[in-house]
Amino acid sequence: MRNTNRLFLTATLVAMMPLFASGALADTPAPVDTAKEDAFLDVLPKINIPEDVQPIQGAVNEEFRNCQASWPAGYALARSGPEARALRDIYSFVRARNVISTKDCGCAGKVASWDDVDTIAAAIRTQEKVERLGWQQTQKISQEAKKLIGIAETLCSGSF
Repeated sequence: MRNTNRLFLTATLVAMMPLFASGALADTPAPVDTAKEDAFLDVLPKINIPEDVQPIQGAVNEEFRNCQASWPAGYALARSGPEARALRDIYSFVRARNVISTKDCGCAGKVASWDDVDTIAAAIRTQEKVERLGWQQTQKISQEAKKLIGIAETLCSGSF
């Protein structure tokens, strides 16, 4: 009986190999609705980005991790929990936007208000019709944040 089960299992796996190789069982991404994607990014506050990004003369760069004494309470709470990743994605965007708009590379520029995170998170929850945000809902914000962080690092001549 054991050999029969093993033979059946082996035959089943061999028969399924072409499915695995072709990716037939993989999740297929939904078609991208560009209008919905553009509307999604409309919840983000607008920022004026200079055409030619140059380092700020005389700027003293301070990494965010060195500003822990100034971190908002919301950020400390967002280090764990069901929405932690999503809230940190939003805060990355808010912090980078703050550095660019204030041209402050120190802790005052890199530690932004948590109120903006709450506002953006509420707008996304409403738009996406979810009670709890996950990384799926903030993936686009994370991508925008990475772009802004690159600009902020150029302005500040150092790590964000």
